[in-house]
Amino acid sequence: MSSRATAAATRARSPRAGVARRFDGRRVVRDVQRNLTRIPARAASSSSSSSEAAPDNGNKLLVLGGTGFVGGNVIERALEGGYSVVSISRRGAPSASARGPTSSLDGRVDWRVGDVTLPSTVRDVLAEGGFVGCVHAVGMLLASDLNAYASGSGSVPSAGSTYDDVTRKSAFHAADAVAELVKPVDFTSASDGTRIYTTSKRSPPFVFVSAAEAKWDFRAPVEWLEEYLVAKRAVEEKLGAMTAAGALRATILRPSLVYAFDKPASFPAVAAFVIGNAIGLPFVDRPVTAGALATAAVRAVKEEAVEGILDYVGIEELSCDASFNELFELN
Repeated sequence: MSSRATAAATRARSPRAGVARRFDGRRVVRDVQRNLTRIPARAASSSSSSSEAAPDNGNKLLVLGGTGFVGGNVIERALEGGYSVVSISRRGAPSASARGPTSSLDGRVDWRVGDVTLPSTVRDVLAEGGFVGCVHAVGMLLASDLNAYASGSGSVPSAGSTYDDVTRKSAFHAADAVAELVKPVDFTSASDGTRIYTTSKRSPPFVFVSAAEAKWDFRAPVEWLEEYLVAKRAVEEKLGAMTAAGALRATILRPSLVYAFDKPASFPAVAAFVIGNAIGLPFVDRPVTAGALATAAVRAVKEEAVEGILDYVGIEELSCDASFNELFELN
């Protein structure tokens, strides 16, 4: 890694009080990166992935927020990686007019309708068995109709939605349910090629999409942003404690601005963030692509050595986003 990348990593702040200092995912990403199996750039066909699929023996991945901008990309990458995907959202499958990043997922995702702020919603789905873990990508930037313009998916929050409900409660309920109901499995191959599955003592993986600003140790300049970050930090602290206790293997992803090349409206903001980060402005992290973030989330589920908090440096490294790294001369 170049001196620029090292300096950028050094600028990242330590986890807030309440999250163990060792809970820093960047330490393990560099060790894991060399051994990662690259997820293919194009979605695998259903026939090619079904030969390895074992839905009743730990091949299902639960994605919360799968109809959103980030969640839709996570689902796509999970399918490419051979997982069977179940996603819970308020409306189930996205409508034709709001599909966005999920437009290519028709017929390949088990969409469920449910309110993830209720404890029973995720618990009932996980109780069906066969799940390997969960990615929490539920998000709401603005608690009003303006969220349709600020978010990547254009979603409008339900009436009365709060950051505490959408972020903290949904993640708390999901984490508790995963810790209780998801039982990782190991397998060995018999002489005839049949897989023999046994319950593992490994902690189940849980990936939470947080925000770069969660590392701030000062109050946000506007009230809605402070409420947004308070909810994110509460989840981070709970996941840190659960990981330390061995109940989960949690990975917290802290992107700043998330963008995609097919959404040019965000390019001016992306450029501002990139320049601000390059000249060393405090508290300005470089943006990450939705694809890199999604790939990092799926790999965090798969790779046993990955846990902790990952900022944009860790996200890029875990995603093996070579083209992006080369663009900014980080190799």
